[in-house]
Amino acid sequence: MSHPPIPLRKVLVYTVDERERALALFSARKVATLAKPRDFDILICSFEPLDIPEDLAALGIRNEVIDLHDTIAAENLPLFWLPLITYLRLWLPDLFADRYDRMLYLDADTYLQTPDISRLFEVDLGPHTMAAILDKLQWHHPGKPILDFKEQGMNVSRYFNAGVCLFDIARYTSRDLLGQMRALNRAGTKLMHHDQSLLNLVTKGQWAELSPRWNWQWTHRFPALTRRANPLLLHFGGPPKPWEAHRQPTNFSAALIDEFAEFFARFDTPLSFELDRPGGLRPSILKRIETLGEQAYAWPFYLRVMRRHAHRFETRL
Repeated sequence: MSHPPIPLRKVLVYTVDERERALALFSARKVATLAKPRDFDILICSFEPLDIPEDLAALGIRNEVIDLHDTIAAENLPLFWLPLITYLRLWLPDLFADRYDRMLYLDADTYLQTPDISRLFEVDLGPHTMAAILDKLQWHHPGKPILDFKEQGMNVSRYFNAGVCLFDIARYTSRDLLGQMRALNRAGTKLMHHDQSLLNLVTKGQWAELSPRWNWQWTHRFPALTRRANPLLLHFGGPPKPWEAHRQPTNFSAALIDEFAEFFARFDTPLSFELDRPGGLRPSILKRIETLGEQAYAWPFYLRVMRRHAHRFETRL
């Protein structure tokens, strides 16, 4: 007698359009092949259908089409460089309330380096709605006032980077975080970092802080510190990116660059680059010396941040 599959109550999501489809698929493939156990769904959420190649669909990577383009566009959210699809993640917990308990959002430009990501879904959130990682600006200047809070007259200093966020879905919906964010935007609130600002403003510093190894934002600038930290999840949040390594010198490893190159060669995408220069371009000797100086300057900041988390699954509440 066969039994129906046990529904997975955890979901990992990306929100992308066609422009970043290949990038999200690359990140999702890394998760799907590395994670042990794989006891969570992997969804690439979009406004329009996105093609998932058969070999990636066989890994359990699915496209979830959510027809909310006009609804979200009507909110007149600030865009500038940000595509509208990014805001879809703010709607997902409400939409998934009957299917999942916890949702892990990843930016498409993330790269998993541990098989233990399933345990991240289970970390202690205390009384909070979500868990995240300090933004890299606060690694340098932890006491510096955040403009988003200052504009609202809030006496709050903790500010997270929203490239990796874990949500308790029931708390998110019961506390109506989406409604609060929509109200803030409709009131004309100045948002320095778009959807990241909205999430920080409604949580008001009340969130569980994860180890920076789960959203390592110093991927290029400080390669020696990155190697020492042994990050669990890389986030290529600023330029240059690994897939730009054939147009400008980078500090990324040749193996990482070639992994991106080989995957993107499958797709007709602006992210594709030539395979005739394996390993990409390397910085000049002068630039490497400059990087060593920057890393020496950053060393005390690195130590301070890393000492906040003795264990990779520890949260500061």
